[in-house]
Amino acid sequence: MTRFGIHSTTQVEGAAGDAREAALVRTQRVRHRALGIAFTVVALAYTVRLGDLQILESEAHRARQVAQSAEWELLPAVRGRILDRRGRVLAAPDTRYQVFLAVDELRVDRAGAIEAVASVVPVAAERRRAVAQAEGGWSLVAGDVSDEERVRLQRTVGRGIYFESRSAREYPRSMGRRLIGAVGADGRGGTGLEADLDAWLVGEPGRAEVRLDGHRNAYRPPGGQVVEAVPGHDVVLTLDAELQRIAENELARAIAKTGAGGGDIVLLDPRTGEILALASERTDGAVDRISGLSDPYEPGSTLKPFLLASLLSEGVVDLDEIVDVEDGRLRIGSRVISDVHGYDTLSVRGIISKSSNVGAAKLSARLTPAVQHRYLRDFGFGMRTQLGYLSESPGRLGRPESWTSLSPASHAIGYEISATSLQLAIAYGAIANGGVLMRPRLVREIRDPFGHLVQRFDPSPVRRVISEEVAAAVRGVLEEVVREGTGTLASMARFAVAGKTGTARLAVDGRYAPGRYRASFVGFAPADDPRLVILTRLEDPRGGVYYGGAIAAPTSQATLRAALAADGVQVDPRLVVSDARPRPWSGGPAAGAPEGAVVFVSSGTGATGAAAGGTDVSRRGVVALPDLSGLAARAAVARLHALGLRVEWRGQGSVAGQSPAPGSELSRGATVVLR
Repeated sequence: MTRFGIHSTTQVEGAAGDAREAALVRTQRVRHRALGIAFTVVALAYTVRLGDLQILESEAHRARQVAQSAEWELLPAVRGRILDRRGRVLAAPDTRYQVFLAVDELRVDRAGAIEAVASVVPVAAERRRAVAQAEGGWSLVAGDVSDEERVRLQRTVGRGIYFESRSAREYPRSMGRRLIGAVGADGRGGTGLEADLDAWLVGEPGRAEVRLDGHRNAYRPPGGQVVEAVPGHDVVLTLDAELQRIAENELARAIAKTGAGGGDIVLLDPRTGEILALASERTDGAVDRISGLSDPYEPGSTLKPFLLASLLSEGVVDLDEIVDVEDGRLRIGSRVISDVHGYDTLSVRGIISKSSNVGAAKLSARLTPAVQHRYLRDFGFGMRTQLGYLSESPGRLGRPESWTSLSPASHAIGYEISATSLQLAIAYGAIANGGVLMRPRLVREIRDPFGHLVQRFDPSPVRRVISEEVAAAVRGVLEEVVREGTGTLASMARFAVAGKTGTARLAVDGRYAPGRYRASFVGFAPADDPRLVILTRLEDPRGGVYYGGAIAAPTSQATLRAALAADGVQVDPRLVVSDARPRPWSGGPAAGAPEGAVVFVSSGTGATGAAAGGTDVSRRGVVALPDLSGLAARAAVARLHALGLRVEWRGQGSVAGQSPAPGSELSRGATVVLR
């Protein structure tokens, strides 16, 4: 621009550029300020929100996070033990393990690791293949491994072996398994007493808080909540483990010897109703049934003492009354009742001791069906025994209104009625117990995990069935059998036992099968003050001899004899009668006394020589070698030394065999080899 106000072109263009630059700067400043404000607002919003999350809503979000990642791990309770009456363990908790190999972590090759495991526990072929073909991770190689085996495996294999524990059950004694039962895969009782007592045994599971990481791996956080499991209670049974072992062994021997299809042995205390042993065995493969409780049968002549008790209670017979027994053959309507041995007449005592079916049938006519039924019912027939555990049959006893004209006679001789072995043993217990029927007991008490008593089950009388006088008279009749010379077996002559045999026909598909029988013996001891009831039943023996007096009574004798010799088993010493003598049976050979009562009592000439649990020592210095199998070495040696015998010990632990065989007659000073 000149002096007169005119600018040059350059000057004009420079001024315009400065203005645009200034405007651009102003615009940028505004944008920067706006952007800063926006960022500040956003930051403040985030700050406020974070503050809200961290302060105001922190607990809610923390709870949500915990809920998403926290879980509870179940802590199983230790199952309670099952003990016998002396505290010996029949079932106890145990820990078992599954074994895994982490194939990528092994210090040796897979084949070497498998062989190392196989040197300790068996490894199935499919497990070997699975480990060999595994591409990584864990491979199951063995299961059901004990804690001792786990330690050995850890030392043998070392790195790369892992274990997963699970609760299991241990049965340290093999006896009583049918009764005790088993635990299922879920840890709950599956069969037997394990199932029936599950509420006491199972305990209360606990729980522990665990967290899950991003890979869903569980871990216990520090300070996490833990609710400890409560162990189950211990159950103390009335069973005696040693008596149970004896009963099972003797039953197995009898079944093997006679070819029977099964059988039962019951031992109980008549004063308390406590079941000391209950052995049941079947050869048809049925392992889930206890035939002594669930399989009723016609008892045959073992029912005749209850007929006598009914007649005496009603006052319609005298023990010395003479009865015409029709030479052993009586027709009632279309049916003929017969005796194995015919007699013209017998006293009422003799009808029971000779086991006359004809005499029992005629005596039953003195009772009305209602009265006869009432006594049988009062003795417990036709109803469950109220044991309270395990599956139990009530048996069968029809109402008197349904009886036919033949029913009174049939019931008198043990037909048209069925009972379980436990029912029959409990009924005999009433006669032995002065006429009072006791409720059977299998559980004695419940104890908590610390051994403190929680509940005790005391003896429970059911009812008085007959008077003490009548019960004593029935016991007296059984005792008099020996004095009258009616059948005994020499093998039982060392025991003061009163009892009754029975040989009943066996029904198959609703009909009595020819040549098939059931042999039984029921008794109690000592005869004058009973402390023990024993029942032996053998079902369908096939060895040619099937009479109760020939096979069931000797089995009972062997059971009692072994019981006397058992360590820690306290059986009244009056059971042992060293001077008792067998009397010849006037009716025929001893093995042919199918229905006769068997009673063994002291002759009253003294009680010396009762050492060694009833082994007879004759005046000639000859001793009968007892059965020592299963005894501890010290007990067996002590028994033999008491008999004046030498001992050569070739084994360890308990006696597994002996030479000479049990029952052999040896002179004093002879040597017995124990293995």
